[in-house]
Amino acid sequence: MPNPKTIKLYSALISILWFSMFSLSAQTPRKDSGADGPSHTDPVMLGFRVPEEFWSTQFTVFENGTYKKQTLERYRGKPLILDFWATWCTSCMPNFPKLDRFKERYGDDINFLLVNSYDRDTAKVVDIFVGEKYAKYRTKTPSILFDSYLKQLFPHQAVPIFIWLDDFGRLGATSISDFLNENQIEVLTNKRKGRKK
Repeated sequence: MPNPKTIKLYSALISILWFSMFSLSAQTPRKDSGADGPSHTDPVMLGFRVPEEFWSTQFTVFENGTYKKQTLERYRGKPLILDFWATWCTSCMPNFPKLDRFKERYGDDINFLLVNSYDRDTAKVVDIFVGEKYAKYRTKTPSILFDSYLKQLFPHQAVPIFIWLDDFGRLGATSISDFLNENQIEVLTNKRKGRKK
């Protein structure tokens, strides 16, 4: 027969293990419960395609003075340049008219989309697009606002940063604003035109 002290010691240890096992599982959310926030999105690597959810995710877009929810489906099949920006970035806004000029020149051969992953203050954002202070930077280019998904797909530390996707949705480059020029746009659009012949 086991010693009564040994039985008490084993009982105490089993009780502690039993208690800690269930209290830990009650505090740790299951991976599929959604309690740990949105699922992690792996970054897109150079030369790889964006995931299918890139095209089907709903975004808040500011365009022509109004907010709307939309997917990126309408941009599929053509080169797309994403311009990440923020209201506090003084070098971001001078690029807006440049995007408009490129869109006028190349028309339907290429698309441009602004992306703001930083600002949550709606008044500040609207002021950039319609306020008098920023009138010289007015743009026709739509802007995704309140983004968190695209910043995960294309992680970066500074803005402005440009993401270059080809007509198949493959990441061709990540660049600064100096790389956004007539020659590079022509290379991207001519590559597409060459395939269409």
